Amino acid sequence: MVTTSVPPQSGRQSRRGPWFTLLAGLLFLIITGAAGAGVLENLKSGGFDDPASDSVAATSALEHSFPESQPNMVVMIKDTKGGVDSAEARAAADRVTKTIGDASGARIVSSYFATADPSLRSDDAGLVLVRVNGDENESLKTTKKLHEDLSDPDGDVAVSFGGINAVNNDMNTQIEKDIVAAETIAIPLTLLLLVLVFRGLIAALLPLLLALLTVVGSMGILNVLSRFTDVSVFGVNLVTALGLGLAVDYSLLIVTRYREERAAGRSNADALRVTRATAGRTVFVSGGVVGAALATLLVFDQYFLRSFAFAGISVVLLSVGGALLLLPPALILLGDKIDALGWARRTAPRPAANTTWGRIAGLAFRRPLLFATPVVILLIGMALPFGHSQFGVPDERVLPKGSESRVVAEALRKDFGTGDEHALNVVARNWKGTDADLAAYATALSRTDEVTKVVSAAGVFEKGAKAAPMPAAQATRYDNGTATWLQVQTDVAPYSSEGSQLARDVRDIAPPAGNSVLVGGQAAQVTDINQSIADKLPIALVLIVVFSLLFLFLLTGSVVQPIRALLLNLLSLVSILGVTVWIFQDGNLSDALGFTPSPLAVSMPVLVFCIAFGLSMDYEVFLISRIKEHYERTGDLATAVRDGLGASGPVITAAAAILAVSFFAMLTSGVSLIKLYGAATGLAILIDAVLVRGALVPASLRATGRISWWAPSWLRSVHGRFGIRESAGEGAPATTGPTTGPTTGADTAPAEERRHKDGVRA
Repeated sequence: MVTTSVPPQSGRQSRRGPWFTLLAGLLFLIITGAAGAGVLENLKSGGFDDPASDSVAATSALEHSFPESQPNMVVMIKDTKGGVDSAEARAAADRVTKTIGDASGARIVSSYFATADPSLRSDDAGLVLVRVNGDENESLKTTKKLHEDLSDPDGDVAVSFGGINAVNNDMNTQIEKDIVAAETIAIPLTLLLLVLVFRGLIAALLPLLLALLTVVGSMGILNVLSRFTDVSVFGVNLVTALGLGLAVDYSLLIVTRYREERAAGRSNADALRVTRATAGRTVFVSGGVVGAALATLLVFDQYFLRSFAFAGISVVLLSVGGALLLLPPALILLGDKIDALGWARRTAPRPAANTTWGRIAGLAFRRPLLFATPVVILLIGMALPFGHSQFGVPDERVLPKGSESRVVAEALRKDFGTGDEHALNVVARNWKGTDADLAAYATALSRTDEVTKVVSAAGVFEKGAKAAPMPAAQATRYDNGTATWLQVQTDVAPYSSEGSQLARDVRDIAPPAGNSVLVGGQAAQVTDINQSIADKLPIALVLIVVFSLLFLFLLTGSVVQPIRALLLNLLSLVSILGVTVWIFQDGNLSDALGFTPSPLAVSMPVLVFCIAFGLSMDYEVFLISRIKEHYERTGDLATAVRDGLGASGPVITAAAAILAVSFFAMLTSGVSLIKLYGAATGLAILIDAVLVRGALVPASLRATGRISWWAPSWLRSVHGRFGIRESAGEGAPATTGPTTGPTTGADTAPAEERRHKDGVRA
């Protein structure tokens, strides 16, 4: 064997490398900061639909063939003193008409002040219906400009904006405010918690600096991606919360282990080497598990969900990269100064078994039923409300009650005769048939249960009979000579099971021979979204399970541990979905949290599940890697559980508290979607860190006992070749002395378990 030696570096050379690495990190921060400038302006507010669905195609066909039927902005002009026909109201209407007429990309579809259409007036207000052209970004920019030029909701004659474009504009504006408000709360609280955990300011600042790089870098990545694909503005909230949380998690794990090794007597260089081999390995595996869970969102067709995958993967890559590449050089340069500006004198650490978490682990291991039974009952009880969950599509109710577009939407429902938002739209782009064919088709549609009437160019039909003719002047609204449109009106709520059934029933009615139709409207939209997600959900779940099992097997060398972790995580996550229904659908705590109860956006449970699952596995990796480390050293499962949880419990608790703060800060948001996702994820983190890790993991390990680290011989061979482990001896204590048990996990664990049959007893 030929060996080579590397001449030792001088002190100046050995310190030059860390500086170059940190300067490279600073350069990356500057570049991505520039790339992320104006990111919110390039992101979109929608993305809940499957673009290939029938309902989306129907909406597109309506917009193309009957543009006057599809206004996407409403201007409400209201004079509470003089009434809708006052000179002041008409002067305001003239100003609105001229400004919109001069705007490129916008046109007036209909106006009460031009047509005197009674459906467009109330006692003191009139409507101007507007079509803003262009894709989502273009139409939103036009809407924003018109809103800035015309909106005056508090004037003597109030000019207010509503419609889907105005809702999206208000949502974007609200999100910009929310991000600032949430970070104003999260960052100071995070710094305070970090100072308390690290008992010093210098060590506490390291995670925040890494979080800055992670968040800014991820924003830059999202902004670049938005030039090539649709990216939802809601992804920014994940970047800010998860970026801060994961950077703190991984920094906390590495810095705590580094200080622990130094306190055990190692030199700075040796402590850093052991930290890289142990905590660094854990960070790598944890990042892989979290990233894989978030990457599964890419299988869905809705860009709302895919955007969270983009955001999450960016955050994971940067936080893991920063923790493994930038923290070590910072620790090298700081040396003993990492403990500078400490607020309390550091004392020798207690043995892990004597910490609070160590004692809890010992009790839970000795009395598994006493600890696990109430926790399991609690989680099952929390999950029960999910059985009556309802799903819908976000509308203006996600905004605060005083939001301008929401006020207009509520006025439309209450004061105007334009309440056909529940209607289904049946569109034939190339209609081939006579008036009699159209009348027969409309008659058949009107016989469908829950249909109140069908409006078409052939007339108005109710309960299988023609109720009224369609005047020739209005027939062109429903038939342009090539395409025809039938409006199927109903009183059924579109987000109910009855609404979905109605959409299916309408689609089941065949049009006249030679024709094909598209069915749109809210009920059809919800049905299509539900079906699209249901089709892709099994794929996402399989991928999550496979990746989680794979990473945990490579870490532990066991097939039992990954399955145990998977079952516990599924139990805790279903309980969170039940709490979400209880709060945000049923309305419990709605006054305290400031939102309007409504059916859950169908994408949100999927989103919460994937994010919370990844973070739960994050803490699973933190804990099980430490338990395995102690088990390899002692060969005794009870001792390993007690020492492993005793050593990692404080880190997990601190990391969970800080990460939960990042998500709970979203409760300050004015958008209920963000409140839901922040509350659900924050609660999932706390339940997992305290109840699952503190009670269920020790109890389940007691239940699996001697087979906890079992794997078939062929899989042990696979793990021996490809498993993720620290170098031999790196994780051993700094002090010398005899050890028992194996030094590598998978290959020798079964023999060790046979020699320690009493290891399952405390």
